Amino acid sequence: MSHAAAVLVFRILAGCSYLVMLTSPSLNIYRVYKAKSVGVQSIFPLVSLLANSHIWMMYGYLAKIYFPVFSCFLVGDFAAIIYLSIYYRYSDNRGYVVRSIATTVVIIAILSAYAIVGGLGYTNQSRHGVSTVLGLFADIASLCLYCAPMEKLFQVLKHKSAAFINLPMVLAGYANNMIWLTYGSLIQNWFMISINIFFFSMSTFTLVLYHIYDPKTHPLKDGWDTNTNDNSEDDDVHLQISVDPSDADNKSNKNYNLPSPQYEAMRSPIAPVRKD
Repeated sequence: MSHAAAVLVFRILAGCSYLVMLTSPSLNIYRVYKAKSVGVQSIFPLVSLLANSHIWMMYGYLAKIYFPVFSCFLVGDFAAIIYLSIYYRYSDNRGYVVRSIATTVVIIAILSAYAIVGGLGYTNQSRHGVSTVLGLFADIASLCLYCAPMEKLFQVLKHKSAAFINLPMVLAGYANNMIWLTYGSLIQNWFMISINIFFFSMSTFTLVLYHIYDPKTHPLKDGWDTNTNDNSEDDDVHLQISVDPSDADNKSNKNYNLPSPQYEAMRSPIAPVRKD
C-alpha cells in the first residue's frame, strides 16, 4: 500500500472513529433520560467534549484539514450541545451546570475571536501561525476530554467500585486514540501524535482499574452518597466513652453513703425505745 493510499484509509478511519466516539456518551445520556436523573454522571466530560470539538474544528479549518478534522469535529459541536441540553433538563443542580457551560462557552468565544481576527491577518500572523496556536489549545482541550474519566478515579478507589467510570466513552477513546495516532504519524502532525500517545497510556490505565473494580462484582454500597461527617461522629463517640464512665463512677461512689430508699428503717411513732 502506498503512502497516499494509507493516508486516505486512515483519514476515513479517523473520521469514522471520532463519529463513533461521539455516540459513546449517548448510552449514559439515554439512561439519564429514562431515569429522569443524572445520577452519578458528571458534566465534565460533556463540556470537555464541546470545547474539544469546537477548538479542533477551528484548527482543522485553518490548517486546511477539512476531512476528518473540520467536518467531523463540527458534528461534535452539535452532538455536545444535544447532550448538554438533556443533562441540564434532568439535573438537580442546574446552577452548577449553568456555571460549567458558561465557563466553557467563554473560553470557546475567546479562542473563536482569536481565530477570526488572526485568520483575517489582524494579528500579523500567517494562517499557519494561527493554526499552530489553536493546535496547542486543541491539545489542552483533548487533555480535558480524555482525562474526564480520571475525575472519578478517586471515587473508584474510595468506594471500591468502577460505577463512576464512563466505560463506553473510555473504550471509544481507546480505539480512537490508536487510529488518530496512526493517522497523525502518516501526515506528520505532532499535535495529533503527542496527545494520542499520552492518552493511549491513560486509557489503558483506566481500563485496568475498571477490570479490577468491575461494578458487577463491586457494586456501590447503600448510602455511599450520604453526606456525613465521619470525624465529627467519631469525636462524639469518643466523648461519650470518656465522659460517661466517669459520671457513673462518681454516682456509684456517692451511692455508698446514701441509705437505700427501699430498706430504710423507719422510727416507730408509738413507743419510744426503753433504756434498761
